[in-house]
Amino acid sequence: MRPADRWGRVPGAKVATKKGNRTEHENPTFRLDISILDAIRRDSADEGLSANNLANRQLERYTEWDRLESKFGFMTLRDRMFRDMLARVSPDDLAALGREQGPIEATEYMLLRWKAISLPNFVRFVKNYAKFATQFELQHHVGEEHELVLVHSLGENWSVYLEAFMLAALERVFGIEAGSERTDESVVLTFPDVGVPASQGAE
Repeated sequence: MRPADRWGRVPGAKVATKKGNRTEHENPTFRLDISILDAIRRDSADEGLSANNLANRQLERYTEWDRLESKFGFMTLRDRMFRDMLARVSPDDLAALGREQGPIEATEYMLLRWKAISLPNFVRFVKNYAKFATQFELQHHVGEEHELVLVHSLGENWSVYLEAFMLAALERVFGIEAGSERTDESVVLTFPDVGVPASQGAE
């Protein structure tokens, strides 16, 4: 591997193409401010990662989330403030809000990110919400059906909202009536692993 210069630039390298399920890689050249490069080196050392892995992680976040945030109108809240706000809203109102927003938000995200509405893209949408929005942690199991386990620490009302949001998205966008179980800190969704034609979008 060619060494980087003082600006973090690596002289142009060839694209390494991998077939099948493997990934294509390319070594581009970037000109980085020294302060940015120093922070990358420091943080990668602190986390026990290579600078390359740290950069890939942050660029993935930009691709999958950050560049879409302004289009969705997201804002950042402290979790304790959000938890307190949730506690002041009735479960019925939160469920109604979830049923309203689920189909719209899922559809908009899939179209903005992948320009296609499909069940695999819906699962990717849920994974990205877990990974980048940190609204919940996710476990995903696939056998004869999908099982999505959404775990969080925001209380019962957040479970009410998430359950309504996900069930409505699956039903109105894909015509799937998913099964669900809910606790104060989790929602479990189950639905068939089949090719389902998408509707024309959420109403």
